[in-house]
Amino acid sequence: MPDRRGDPVPATGLYVHLPFCASRCSYCTFTVTTRRELIPRYLAALEREPGLGSLPEGTRLATVYLGGGTPSQIPAPALARFLDRLLARHPLLPGAEVTAEANPEDVTAELLAAWAALGITRLSIGVQSFEDAELAVLDRRHDAARAEAAARLALEAGRFAVNLDLMLAVPGQDRPSLGRTLSKLLGLGPHHVSVYLLEMDKPHRLRALHARAPERFPGEDAAAEAYLHVHDVLTGAGYEHYEVSNFARPGHRSRHNLRYWLREPVHALGAAAHGQAGNRRWANLDTVSGYLDAVESGTRPVAWENRLSALEALAEEVMLGLRLAEGVAEGRCEAAARAIPAFGETLEAFSGLGYAEADGGRVRLTPRGWLVSNELFAELV
Repeated sequence: MPDRRGDPVPATGLYVHLPFCASRCSYCTFTVTTRRELIPRYLAALEREPGLGSLPEGTRLATVYLGGGTPSQIPAPALARFLDRLLARHPLLPGAEVTAEANPEDVTAELLAAWAALGITRLSIGVQSFEDAELAVLDRRHDAARAEAAARLALEAGRFAVNLDLMLAVPGQDRPSLGRTLSKLLGLGPHHVSVYLLEMDKPHRLRALHARAPERFPGEDAAAEAYLHVHDVLTGAGYEHYEVSNFARPGHRSRHNLRYWLREPVHALGAAAHGQAGNRRWANLDTVSGYLDAVESGTRPVAWENRLSALEALAEEVMLGLRLAEGVAEGRCEAAARAIPAFGETLEAFSGLGYAEADGGRVRLTPRGWLVSNELFAELV
């Protein structure tokens, strides 16, 4: 469908934030709420938001990502009504990837059947660990047995590509406990694995625990070695380490998340949702109440919007590209180094330390380089 200038409306990705959780985990800094009574009102706002300018009319969707919060907290009939109305106005392209996040305690055969009927093709399950003690300190509502059962159920359904999330540097985690988690994960054989280091610069409850009892947490060296161990184990089992935090079996990379790293259009609906198109960037209001009040008053719920300068766009392209295993064209890195000498100096130091390498006309970070990449990326922002 053409836009008002007669040009074709490009395909886009779409992120939908569903902020409902049964409880808040100890590491969480996302926009979430435990007030499930708001679900009908929130879904009504999501239906209305595209008409306020958040999603151009007739936009075709190459990917849809239902994140949160926990979309599995939304009753399946209510989610079905929302998706039916959304996709009637903004159709999926053939072969589109539709992802939904789920917590293990919500995964049942009935939920999986309902989601398959909705056209969901990919599940991301927040396992985090297969160790009960680690799950307890993270305030997860499931135990290791439930995590395994949920993953197995999703995989055996045969209808979805399945991602499992893992977390490193959790209090009490050591090499033996991580080894048991990885052994369990490889026994399940998911299509995709996302691995995150617990970040202590975020304002979550575990940061307060770290301030009181730092000895309970793995140190920086132990966290780094855990990350490199996961790299060795998963790549040795046939997974591609294709992005800083992500591993996939061949053919199962997250197409939606790749859109962010490749700077392709992604629109966004819901509280705290972020969007991008060309050099335009924007984010919605980051409280559920603020979001609802704006949409219900007929106002687009945007908190901020800006357009990148040519230099900012180049810096973003290089930064995001270096997160990927394919890296960045050497000429683009050279252009960034000329424009931002501190970046060029740091990249040269990375090369000398074996953290970055140039080959085949591209510059890539090594796994050890990814571990310390924030030091390099800080020069680009």
